Amino acid sequence: MKIITMSVAAILFSMAAIAEPEVKGGPEELRRFLHPQDSIVSIHASAEETAYSDTAIVSLVFTTEEKNLADALAKNSSLREQVKQKLLAAGIAAKHINSAKFATSPQFGWFGSKPSSYKVINRMAVEISEESHLKSLAVVADESAAIELSDTSFKHSQKDEFNNKVKQLALNKVMQQKTFYENSLGVSLTPVNFREGATVHAATRGAAMLEEVVLSAKKVKRSVQDAAMSYMGQPQATAEASFDEVAYRADLTVDFKIEPRAAAK
Repeated sequence: MKIITMSVAAILFSMAAIAEPEVKGGPEELRRFLHPQDSIVSIHASAEETAYSDTAIVSLVFTTEEKNLADALAKNSSLREQVKQKLLAAGIAAKHINSAKFATSPQFGWFGSKPSSYKVINRMAVEISEESHLKSLAVVADESAAIELSDTSFKHSQKDEFNNKVKQLALNKVMQQKTFYENSLGVSLTPVNFREGATVHAATRGAAMLEEVVLSAKKVKRSVQDAAMSYMGQPQATAEASFDEVAYRADLTVDFKIEPRAAAK
């Protein structure tokens, strides 16, 4: 009798094992089977902030011409040093005064293969943050025909701060929407992931229109210094578009897990 009972138990155990469903699949499929995916909702927000450039980089071009190359170089160097000392006296820091471009060009007469003179061209980039400094630059440019105030580009020194500011504003908007949906639907939203779009800064419409006018005016006249650099096989100066007014923008998406809100006790 004992033997029969054990046999019946073995048969029943085997049938139960056969009836047990077999789970197959990769790790991700098994994870979904054992832990069904939570209900997820995504909330998106963007923010924009306008800022004004607080730093300008002004280019001065020094052009000197002499019969001998050494004399042209020396005259150019002397002229730049004189200007540098005047700018220092005006309160512009030495680290903000830099020589940017340099070129030499032999000048030929109508006849003969020997140069009749040599022209030396040098660019000086001066970074300023005050209107009085711009006036000082204008004064030194007017004092000599060999000095030309070439162009001006703008920078915003608080770029990183404004990037973080618009990100924070976008996040605040997301959290405001989160609170609204929680209160309206009686659920609890828990952040589980976020996706950050590229934070960009671009010219405002007015600044872009102004820059287009400035660039169009520059294209009308090809300067002597660009012609000299082209002769020497050097790339011509192509200043990046810069704007006195820029708009910073950030896009942010946060994924939330939806859970029933616990009943108040």
